Amino acid sequence: MTRQVGSDATTNAADRHDDQMSAFLLRGARVLDPVQMAIPAPMEGQVLIRVRRAGICGSDIHYFTHGRVGRFVPKRPFVLGHEFAGEVAALGAGVSPSLLGQRVAVDPSIPCSACPTCKSGRYNLCADMRFFGSASCDPHLDGGFAQHVVAPEANCYVLDDRVGWGEAALVEPLSVALHALNRSGGVVGKSVLITGGGAIGQLLAISARAFGAALVVVSDPAAFARKEALALGADVALDPTQADFEPDATTLSNGGFDVMFEAAGSAPALVQGLRLLRRGATLVQVGTLPADVTLPFNDIMARELSVFGSFRFANVFGTALHLMASGRIAAQKVISAVYLLSDLPAAMDRAVKKIDVIKVQIEP
Repeated sequence: MTRQVGSDATTNAADRHDDQMSAFLLRGARVLDPVQMAIPAPMEGQVLIRVRRAGICGSDIHYFTHGRVGRFVPKRPFVLGHEFAGEVAALGAGVSPSLLGQRVAVDPSIPCSACPTCKSGRYNLCADMRFFGSASCDPHLDGGFAQHVVAPEANCYVLDDRVGWGEAALVEPLSVALHALNRSGGVVGKSVLITGGGAIGQLLAISARAFGAALVVVSDPAAFARKEALALGADVALDPTQADFEPDATTLSNGGFDVMFEAAGSAPALVQGLRLLRRGATLVQVGTLPADVTLPFNDIMARELSVFGSFRFANVFGTALHLMASGRIAAQKVISAVYLLSDLPAAMDRAVKKIDVIKVQIEP
């Protein structure tokens, strides 16, 4: 259930000053600074979006808690938030007039579209990728934890009337889950283990069920995450810290899982999960690990395990939106709480502590 925290009486800075908006700048680990910024003007081929909903992602939590995400280290303050949707409020030159006023979800990835990687279709691996709310590109591209954001017209997907704001801000994480499913080679009729019951893990479970998995098991040490996994469609939810976890999982999977998605970003979960795979099985690494890990490659060789990485997503954003609109995937069920933009620090703190939440969203 979505819970509203805060007061709608909060003053809207954009209403006070036509050229100003409220936003939060990340200035370092644990430092989110509320500021007034100039509303950006859309350039040629761009639109100005009034943000209606934005989600807090695992990478936002990493930036907030550690001041960085892996090798992506901020060089200057910037606005987080790459899961967002809103209304088109203004158009730059060359943009179709029909887009004005439309409700849109925004694909946060802007590849160069010209390099061999992009031309091969794997544009998520573009070396010159620009990504909203991320320090992976320089200059950094401000994200959706603000009242307005400018985006290319090509990145805007008009929403079906059946898709609400909460769902629209989940198109990006659902795309991450769908891309991981594609990387696995498919799950139809297979036994699936998902380590990590956060938003991506839960969306993987929902998607695996929708795409025909015979058995979906989610492992997470948190009781709330396990409870939610069962409510969202997993067959079984297990606590990986329990002594009987591995024998129980092996019995459930009839000797080993066909596919494993490591969505916790946990080295112990990765190593433990590898032991639960049957010969010839597939591992897809989705979560960001805190450091490089050592894997038993002789065992991987002898059992002919296939190991794949899954980074962001490619070619599935429109599919994710269609699956939501059609009702085949009810992604909105992972939303646990909604905060006003003015309450972003409290929202981030709750997301970091994972206090009975899966997905926390912001409503500017």
